[in-house]
Amino acid sequence: MRISLYRHHKWFQNYKVKLFSLLSAILLWVFVVTDNRFDHTMSIPLRLTNKPKGWILTQPIPSEVRVRFRGSGKDLLSFHFRDKRIELDLYGIRKSARLPLAVDMIKGIPVGMDIIPFRIFGPDSVTIQLDRFGEKNVPIRPDLTFVPLDGYTHVGDVILEPDSVVVLGPESLVNRVAEVSTDRKEYTNLLKEIRGKVSLVPPSWETLQYSLNSVRFRVDIQRIGERMITEIPVTVTRVPRGVKVTVVPSTLSLKLQGGVNVLSKLEKEEIVAAIDFRSRYRYRGKRIPATIHLPRGISFSDVKPPFFELIVER
Repeated sequence: MRISLYRHHKWFQNYKVKLFSLLSAILLWVFVVTDNRFDHTMSIPLRLTNKPKGWILTQPIPSEVRVRFRGSGKDLLSFHFRDKRIELDLYGIRKSARLPLAVDMIKGIPVGMDIIPFRIFGPDSVTIQLDRFGEKNVPIRPDLTFVPLDGYTHVGDVILEPDSVVVLGPESLVNRVAEVSTDRKEYTNLLKEIRGKVSLVPPSWETLQYSLNSVRFRVDIQRIGERMITEIPVTVTRVPRGVKVTVVPSTLSLKLQGGVNVLSKLEKEEIVAAIDFRSRYRYRGKRIPATIHLPRGISFSDVKPPFFELIVER
């Protein structure tokens, strides 16, 4: 142990001189190497200028161009950190054009720098497709599944906040978007109201954008209950002019199932029981069932009476 510490101690003797010698050797090597001439490939940013006002690209273009340069090592190293670019002038272009790329289009090479671009590896041309800028508001469709625990039910619609999104981009693509969907998600074992945040499915085209990337949702989960409602009037629809129709009996009763809070607030007037006058031709005799329309999230298991008679007077 003492020998190891002693050797370690000797290595640190005159460490400043040794470190200076090492750095001097590295700098000398860098100076010699960078003074030589090399070929080197760099990525040059591609930028657009004079884009027509109110127009936008329908398809993305490459953000960079691979270019081969020749020059001294120190100039190549310096140029690597400079602001350089290839500019494409879109003045006068409408709809579409194919623009070639050349090494003489490179901007940002300082005068007197020993560096020459001599080859473009790709792309050697760029296709420009323009369209007028457009935007519109479209609804958001929730792609969410809710699975309550046994004895509970999903009540009403999924509430989204907000329930729509603005789509921005090329007009021809914006017009093809009818709705935007959320990510597909499933929530299980629910027994009370659930709130959360869900992302939107990204646009199908890269040049489209949404005004937001996610929305908040809320859905009501309630315990399942039952309720009997009686004396619901039965009406007749599509009765010809000049014809009088009487329904016998004139009312019905329903056993309803749904969320306990919804059932407790349900009014008889929200239930529609109707018979289509023309349906009497489809049934033998005079036994005709009524069609029941209930608020969303409510179902029925029993209707009394199940059939009715239509008495027609002309």
